[in-house]
Amino acid sequence: MKIYAVRHGQTIFNQLDKVQGWADTPLTEQGQQDGRFAGERLSRVKFDVAIASDTTRAMHTAEFILKGNKYQTPELILTSDWREYFFGSFEGGSNHVMWGSVGQQLGLDTDNPSEIGKQYRMTDIMNTIHQLDESHIGESAADFWQRIDQSLRHLQENYQQNATILLVTHGQLIGNLAQHYGHLETAQRPRNGSISVFELDSEGNFTVDKFNDVTTFF
Repeated sequence: MKIYAVRHGQTIFNQLDKVQGWADTPLTEQGQQDGRFAGERLSRVKFDVAIASDTTRAMHTAEFILKGNKYQTPELILTSDWREYFFGSFEGGSNHVMWGSVGQQLGLDTDNPSEIGKQYRMTDIMNTIHQLDESHIGESAADFWQRIDQSLRHLQENYQQNATILLVTHGQLIGNLAQHYGHLETAQRPRNGSISVFELDSEGNFTVDKFNDVTTFF
């Protein structure tokens, strides 16, 4: 099956550079435009299935995309399966504070997640965030990978192998898909409104056709 994975449009927390996983804030005007433009770029793709994270930012982005499609579109399915990684007590706080703490814990003098991601894999990074989370309510790497393993199996078990799927979800999650399952070592968090295209076959093989694409009209 072919999966068009779209990162939601810009939100208020994105604009304010705050940590946003399971926390949810509405799309900004730019975020709404991100959704409309993704819809223009995907307008000639006929989707058999449309899925979004149950956050409002993903739902509204998906609605913009489906509204712009030239075909009769499937009913949008909302699910917690495809939520972003849960950052625990860091949710709603400064990205610089969280990533600075992660960098320090890993022996790096940076609060830039991209720089950290060049030297450590996401499993190590998520486990570090979980370790630093004073509340210990966030996800460990094992929690996250188990959730995504189950979500991918659900796609295989419930939809035709030749299905074309719209999946509107989140930045770190899409980057994790590309890096962990697609073995794209350079994968980082994609831009708001970007489109990544993945292939998932009946044997569970996962490949990356496009990643963090912000220009192609499909």
